[in-house]
Amino acid sequence: MNSLFDIMLSKPLPDAWLRGLLFASFTLHMVFVLLTLGTAILSVYYFIDARWTGKPKELRMDKRILKTFMAHKSLAVVLGVAPLLLIQIGFTVPFFTGVNLLAPLWMLIIVFLIVAFLSFDTLGHKINVHPYLHMVFGIIALVSLLAVPAIFVAILVTAENPEKWLTIISSGHKLRGSLALHWLFRYLHVLGAAVVFGAAFHYFFSTKDEAEKRSLLKWIVVGILLQIILGITLYSSLLEKPDYITNASLFIGVVGVALLLWIIYLNMGKKSTLDIRTVLPLLMLILIPMLLARQFIQYKKFLPLEKQLQTNAQAYQKQLQPYSQEALDRYKDDLKVVYDNGETIYSKSCAFCHGEKADGIGPEAKNLAIPPEDISAIRTTRTHLHKILVEGVSGSAMPYFTFFDRDKLNSLMDYMDRRYHVLSPPEAVPVSVSKPAMEQANSIYSQTCAGCHGMDGKGSKLSQGFKPRPPDFTVYSLSPKRAFEVISNSYPGTMMPAFGSLSEEVRWGLVKIVNEKRAVP
Repeated sequence: MNSLFDIMLSKPLPDAWLRGLLFASFTLHMVFVLLTLGTAILSVYYFIDARWTGKPKELRMDKRILKTFMAHKSLAVVLGVAPLLLIQIGFTVPFFTGVNLLAPLWMLIIVFLIVAFLSFDTLGHKINVHPYLHMVFGIIALVSLLAVPAIFVAILVTAENPEKWLTIISSGHKLRGSLALHWLFRYLHVLGAAVVFGAAFHYFFSTKDEAEKRSLLKWIVVGILLQIILGITLYSSLLEKPDYITNASLFIGVVGVALLLWIIYLNMGKKSTLDIRTVLPLLMLILIPMLLARQFIQYKKFLPLEKQLQTNAQAYQKQLQPYSQEALDRYKDDLKVVYDNGETIYSKSCAFCHGEKADGIGPEAKNLAIPPEDISAIRTTRTHLHKILVEGVSGSAMPYFTFFDRDKLNSLMDYMDRRYHVLSPPEAVPVSVSKPAMEQANSIYSQTCAGCHGMDGKGSKLSQGFKPRPPDFTVYSLSPKRAFEVISNSYPGTMMPAFGSLSEEVRWGLVKIVNEKRAVP
């Protein structure tokens, strides 16, 4: 984990080791990713080709190719865990920023993998049954599988370009312009490599005769030519031109491509077959330098960002240093606190939201969408207050306190009642309300307020879906002053609107109506 904030966490290994392990694990993972993608592309192609040409079962290559899919995809998934964890540790901020900026696509990876694996499994078990239905399965499986590397490449392209993050956000979390073009070339480059690796693997392990080998040789050649074309366009689409080390790695990969094409050319007109002892090293000579070049390009973006983040973290730590001892002392004092009385429980568990004076103005109150209630104004019953404490208030920040036993909760309720009279009936309305104003208040309550609160004050069916729900006036009310304030100005964050346009006398009439619904204990 990067040292980004006041809690400085060291990485488990030196940076050089982490980068080396990341490259080694990603290379191994990438080999099986390419084999998985290549196997999927070839199996669906030969399945459609067999149906189109009407080849007999014993001459078909699609089922033989598809038999290896399970092993390839399993190894690709398992071996993908290590590079995923290492990049999270080594390059936390750029990687997780890329994931967050394209979060919906990242979440879809699981869906695409499930659909692809189940569809390929169905195709592999019953490939000779229901040809048209299974052709649909094959196409769905291939499209779903090919979507996965498209998303991974998009995440990496986003992570590698921190200077474009604000542009991506302003574009609706989408890659546009040169960034989208670079993503496309890079994704197609992966598919080209998948065709080469998949065709080479099945050339040695899935073919039965010379015709099948020649068919896969064509796939290898097409894949290599595609790689060359896409490699050139990909190189030209880089937002920053590579340095000489990156270019040297690319040159080694190009030499490997040229040697492989030369060997294939020498064998195309002969019956002799390619030698795996020659082809396999050449394939790795192509893959490893190409991945090294990609890693060098990543480091050019990641390392300056990591350095800046570390600098920011150290500066932030210096700012906090004068307060660290004070914070530790307070923490030690808090550990000594015994929660055995209502006053202590309120001070340590309630006051940071509701305030030391229980007026709803605690240090954290400003951070809450629904402000904490003014406890000093609450008038309720012991049973209902206990229910609030053990269940919380759904839809608000009020949590449940089931970690306190009944005796401690009773002590807390006794403290709040002793100091703020929360278990008393509401006081009388402090002003006189005329009969006409009272009649108007009754009319407004029945026509407007009852729609949510119910005529009896227990809440209507409409309000059952509200979070938080309106209070039950028969067991919960407020002091007249607080009730008048809520009726006049609303309760922020809830469905309770403001009725400040009503005359003051009518609003006091509504207070009287609401508080008179409180059941006599």
